[in-house]
Amino acid sequence: MSAVKPATGLFLGAGASYEAGMPLVWEVTNEIKSWLTPAQLQELNEGWRIQGTGFSDAVIEDVISVLVRPEMHYEAILGYMETQFRRQRTQAQKYHGLYSWFVEVVYNILYLRHIGNLTFLDRYLSRYDGLRALVPEDAPLRVFSLNHDVIIEAIAARLSIPLYSGFSPKFVTLPRRNSLGHKIGELCAEVLTKRELEHAAMYYPNPPKPGIYLMKIHGGLDIFTFNDGHDLMKLSPEGTSWKGYIEMLRAANEELLYLLPGTPGGKAKGTNQITYADDQGVMQFLRRSLLAGAFKFDASGTQVLPMSMLKHFRDNLNFVSTLVCIGYGFGDIHINLILRDWLAFSADRRIEVVSPDVSGIPPFLLHLATQVTMTKSGAMEYFDRAGGITRPPREGLELRIMHAQRTLGKTRSDEILRNFLAQDNERMRTGFLAKLQALPLQGGKPDFNAIGDPAETARQWSSDLKLSEDDFLAALLAKLDDAVVGKAAI
Repeated sequence: MSAVKPATGLFLGAGASYEAGMPLVWEVTNEIKSWLTPAQLQELNEGWRIQGTGFSDAVIEDVISVLVRPEMHYEAILGYMETQFRRQRTQAQKYHGLYSWFVEVVYNILYLRHIGNLTFLDRYLSRYDGLRALVPEDAPLRVFSLNHDVIIEAIAARLSIPLYSGFSPKFVTLPRRNSLGHKIGELCAEVLTKRELEHAAMYYPNPPKPGIYLMKIHGGLDIFTFNDGHDLMKLSPEGTSWKGYIEMLRAANEELLYLLPGTPGGKAKGTNQITYADDQGVMQFLRRSLLAGAFKFDASGTQVLPMSMLKHFRDNLNFVSTLVCIGYGFGDIHINLILRDWLAFSADRRIEVVSPDVSGIPPFLLHLATQVTMTKSGAMEYFDRAGGITRPPREGLELRIMHAQRTLGKTRSDEILRNFLAQDNERMRTGFLAKLQALPLQGGKPDFNAIGDPAETARQWSSDLKLSEDDFLAALLAKLDDAVVGKAAI
């Protein structure tokens, strides 16, 4: 019998999608807190009350008390609501309702990052081209992701790598409708029933096929429960372009609808779910699957995603002998326990931790330190090394500028950019003035006849004074880096 070939798998946290424009936890938090002020939440609640729902002042004030705490990111805020849901029995449903609304806010932030990101992705999705080198010619690359985005699916489509998500060959179709309720097309979705999840293996090709075997452990923007929450579906894009995944999300959120005159917007709306009319016009529900907060896969929780997903993660992890963790901060206890037990099972297993901010070995793995490798790298840099890809300096500058801008936030980075452009224009103006003053004098005045062809001279002076693209980006990066250092010192 031939020995089992060592297999490498990828484990992806939020940092793995960062270079594709997806936000980290604090970016999502800052975006929420920038508009969801205490006054805004109170105003929203007054509107909900007018519509016959809403929450008590005590619940709203309690949530505000943690919303304003600077050390609490959105996952911690959701965890607090879950804790209060368990403690405050008389107000349990109110806390749960507010929790569900908050998760929907997170969903919409991630969704809009996709819809508004097409131009960016079209230019920068190539940052992940090195991933192709990690997919064996005769076996799958198993990818376990905590991310809700569809970036790994888009990468696979761009690189023409077959991708399998573990759902069954069975499909359902969902009617897409226009604003008048007329059917204009269909969305297809793969299905995984509750019985299959609880009593069978997931549908990854066996015997194994080359490609990516993807498991989204914490749900996704494209994964929903249906049939009263018993079964799962994963949306399928039309065509083979990576843009099909973005269009698929847009269609699900904008064209699956149930018209209901007299309601806001004239459409039926449920918290953290899509309400739509099936082909017979009957109201149906798709519940969003995002897991967020402090009690993911907790036995006493009320999450949408089935608990059995964690079992499938544990089972499928055993197919790999080396796990490369990219952009994961090791903040999920239920995941860490599985990783620890998997690594401890055999001395032949390895974990490589890849992060630009990597420091020491995670404490829960210290007793297995000889099996852990720490690599200081971003996702693009790591995949480039794997694929032997060399990039021009400009791409590295653009990536560092993006990182600095996102660290500073849109308002501050936009201010720095405006000031930088104004300073650069002043530098150009001063340079042109100096060239004019250097002209020979005739009668005490500059001799403009010495210029020769004015158009050609203007082009030459502009060329002399204008920064090259790389120099321009390097100068801008220096300004942004100074601001990042200043922010960190506060």
